[in-house]
Amino acid sequence: MGIQIVSTGVYLPEQMMSASSDIETSGGKEIDELFTGGENYRVASELETNTYMGTRAAQQAIDNAGIDPNSIDVALGYSFIPDYAGPRDIYGIIKNLGLNNVMAWTLDVTCASFMSHMHLANLLSHTDKKRILMVESTNWVKRGFGDKPISNAVGDGAGAVIVDVVDGQGSLIDIRESSNASLFDFISMKETVATGEREYITFTKSNRVIHKSISIVAENALALLDKNNLTANDITWSISHQPGVAVIKKWHQIAGIPLEKNLNTYSLYGNVSAANIPITLNHYTQVEPKIKRGDLILMMTAGSGVHPVAGLIKY
Repeated sequence: MGIQIVSTGVYLPEQMMSASSDIETSGGKEIDELFTGGENYRVASELETNTYMGTRAAQQAIDNAGIDPNSIDVALGYSFIPDYAGPRDIYGIIKNLGLNNVMAWTLDVTCASFMSHMHLANLLSHTDKKRILMVESTNWVKRGFGDKPISNAVGDGAGAVIVDVVDGQGSLIDIRESSNASLFDFISMKETVATGEREYITFTKSNRVIHKSISIVAENALALLDKNNLTANDITWSISHQPGVAVIKKWHQIAGIPLEKNLNTYSLYGNVSAANIPITLNHYTQVEPKIKRGDLILMMTAGSGVHPVAGLIKY
């Protein structure tokens, strides 16, 4: 048994901003230079919460699939930075969708959450579950950075994917994920409730941590290709996390994958955290169709921690 991608959906906030060339993070010049190259990004209003954006993206995925919402057995969701500490935002999303009999989970791997959700969905295919909704929603431009000039590196929005359980291998050929806790400080945000202060996202100033946190993503993708006796020549497309143009180029250089095989939406929407991959998948299947059924896609990303994930998808 496996999972087959059925449909995608997105929601992007109405307010679109043009990126500035001025960035300043807590990580200093080296981090700043990695997170450049953005052109446009979206900023959520007070009404465009993670729950709202996730609901809209999920509803679009349901409409695109042409399915009865009540046929969904499982809802997997992640929000960065969430509306609720508890219950998690995914429960507000299924409430808005009128889904009262689904099993809902939040799996928090920050920017890698979508790929980990794909992994979990594939494992659930070996149970009695038949249809799974995944929703990734990001609201961090103001919540995570406040008024700091990092706006060209990040954007708000949501992406959703519906998969069906099928006989055989399905879309997910293989996936590889792990955690390297020695890189814990690469990017972090303390919990406001724990500190009693207004907290923002911070980055390490350690060159060792920065370089390893970047290279580990491509190294993990290479290990996945090697495990499956594949090379860059076998890949139709790559879809990666998109923290910045320099990082995307570095990953493809290390992995030996021609940059022209990379599909991204960074110039359109910036870095939308865990929603990057589903938003990009939607864009290149619905808006600017390039991906075709049967294409082999290498997806690679990493969550803070650091938690690299790579997946081979036969669309």
